[in-house]
Amino acid sequence: MREGQLFVAFSLDVDPDSNKAVKGRVDSLSYPPEKGLVRVDAAYRGLKETLQLLEYLDIPATLFFEARTAQLLAEEGPEDIRSLTNGHEIGCHSHRHEDFLGAASGIPISKAQAREIICESIDILNDIFHKKVIGFRAPYLRINRELLSLLGELGFAYDSSIINDCIRPFYMNTARLWEFTVASLRTDSGRRITSYLHPLFQGKIDTKEYVWGVGSQVQRIKGGLFILAFHPWELFIDHSGKALNAENSRQRLEKLTDVLQGLKATSGLEFVRLEQYLEMHNSGKSGHPQIHEVRA
Repeated sequence: MREGQLFVAFSLDVDPDSNKAVKGRVDSLSYPPEKGLVRVDAAYRGLKETLQLLEYLDIPATLFFEARTAQLLAEEGPEDIRSLTNGHEIGCHSHRHEDFLGAASGIPISKAQAREIICESIDILNDIFHKKVIGFRAPYLRINRELLSLLGELGFAYDSSIINDCIRPFYMNTARLWEFTVASLRTDSGRRITSYLHPLFQGKIDTKEYVWGVGSQVQRIKGGLFILAFHPWELFIDHSGKALNAENSRQRLEKLTDVLQGLKATSGLEFVRLEQYLEMHNSGKSGHPQIHEVRA
């Protein structure tokens, strides 16, 4: 691993197709929620397409699995999910995409309930993937101090749920947890670049500007971490659950390919799994200038 680079972590939120929080329910449902269905067909297709692309480009990934989705793919999927994801990090994305803060469901989840949900999620993921899970991403990126502290109590090493324009990870000393932030920052051109790629898929920003925007941070934040993220189902359906035609799916996959290839070819950028970055950071090999400690 080279020191003093800007590190890029590619991550996937592997959860049900176009799922939504539902008023009066703790769990999420695929759109339209009134049908009461949970579908993972597009999630599987998108996951397979993406992992094939990553293998071709030799890029590692962190896969934040919703435990319910992992179970469905393990029990009903057309191939072995453990073999499909081999070589990539497995993170936790809750059990059933719970709205922990109750922002949309109207049912805030207590710390005791959250502990039960997350512990069950870890057990499921460990059983399926046979890997230690050290990272967490909250559904809808909805998280608070209590939940962060719980993650630290349960032995997670890092969270990746807080949106911030700082791409220097920081350590939350009261939670005993690293925060790998989800980026939302403005480049020198004034355009906003975010970790989540749906603006790219929707044509709101083009691939060249995205690659340039991330690459422009290399000299500014040596040793920092820029996270890329999206939902695999976005390659085949939109956020309202409508199926994309073959041409639109092809265009989205091409945009994803162009961004990854462009970033990989950018001098000073290096792709890592989040667990790799943490290991390098703790050993002093990431080139990060200093540890930032804050109170969660």
